[in-house]
Amino acid sequence: MSRRSSLPSFLRPWALLLVAALGAFGAFGLSPAQWRQLERAIFGPPPRSERAAPREPFAGRPRVIDGDTMDVNGIRVRMQGIDAFEHDQQCSRAGGGRFACGAAARAELAGLIGNREVTCTPDGSLTHGRTVATCSVPGRDGPIDLNAAMVRSGLAFDCPRYSNGRYADEEAAAKAEKAGAWDGRFTYPWTHRDRANACKPR
Repeated sequence: MSRRSSLPSFLRPWALLLVAALGAFGAFGLSPAQWRQLERAIFGPPPRSERAAPREPFAGRPRVIDGDTMDVNGIRVRMQGIDAFEHDQQCSRAGGGRFACGAAARAELAGLIGNREVTCTPDGSLTHGRTVATCSVPGRDGPIDLNAAMVRSGLAFDCPRYSNGRYADEEAAAKAEKAGAWDGRFTYPWTHRDRANACKPR
């Protein structure tokens, strides 16, 4: 049976503020893991998407977070096998100047989706509480693989460690046509996050 908080609902916002404030100031010398345990003791277990990944496909109209992350029906989805520019990343154009490639990646994903419903097929894993999935939208000639389309746009990259090279062809085509950031200079998103080996094959 799921463990639930015994704290009355009207007290929970105040308790949350207290826990956040104490955590911010490092009160009692508790580690981040200990603070998470304290929060769970007060507020109960985390949402379902943080405890276990869904196993069956799910669909809905999404809220796009960035170039490889979205919320679909209350489930935070991390698109499988790709890595898009981080929200704060800047890239250089071939002719000079810079552009916000992280914001461009988010806009590209939102544009690919439009007003359509997204269908996501999870691979059964979680990363940082996010359900890892391949997502698609209906297209004129069949479903459009959003993961592949983002790599093809030149604003996301194949991540062989998790894709096994599934999007290598899309990346090669984007590079050859100087699509997106391939037209200038950029830092790979995993390097931007100081995780240089994040996408290297296992």
